[in-house]
Amino acid sequence: MEEDKTIPMKKLLLLFLILSFANAFSQEYHFDYKCYDVETQLRGRYKGNTRNNIIYFNSENKDFIAYDYSFSGEAERTFLLDDYAKNKLYTYSINQNSNFSSLKLKKVFPIKVYQDEIKIERVEVENNGGNLYTVKTYPKNKSKEANLELKILVEKIGFSAPRIRFMDLTSNIHSKIYNALFSKLDSDNYRIIHAEIDYKNGVIMTNDFSKCEKINVKIFTGENSVL
Repeated sequence: MEEDKTIPMKKLLLLFLILSFANAFSQEYHFDYKCYDVETQLRGRYKGNTRNNIIYFNSENKDFIAYDYSFSGEAERTFLLDDYAKNKLYTYSINQNSNFSSLKLKKVFPIKVYQDEIKIERVEVENNGGNLYTVKTYPKNKSKEANLELKILVEKIGFSAPRIRFMDLTSNIHSKIYNALFSKLDSDNYRIIHAEIDYKNGVIMTNDFSKCEKINVKIFTGENSVL
């Protein structure tokens, strides 16, 4: 009696269809750089508090970026992956050592556009010598008092770096700051390595991005899984 060879073939076909279906709804993200963000409050209710964040990005593709945050009192860190091309925000948990093998997908949202926290009609940029700049924003074109002030140190690099979010303000406000700053630079091949932010509400923060390193990390993710 001949052995039925159709059963293993059916299993292989089923496995192939499952993998094909998974790939159709998955996306590979390749990160070749990570930068550390040491965020410290210089003035305010939590003066002296420091938070260590990590930013992952691809130096040749600005369609996506990831932020690895640590929040006080949380057993795990929060990993957020923005896919601008697909207009999706992937939220994960990750262990305190930020091991990619510990990533667990929690939810997927459309990227929301929030209302600006402050009104900005005018942005002024002043070079303070070398690569140090002061950026001031004003609520109206004729305003004399700034509603936000930043002291930013930049360095020239070999590629156009992504515009990292580092303030507790909308992406739109970040764009206004970056556009004004880069209009004073000779190219887009610069990155911010230190920023001091005076929110003009009693809070002053600093962000130190000086430590960056090359990596080779890939996330292969679907709506419900991370491989």
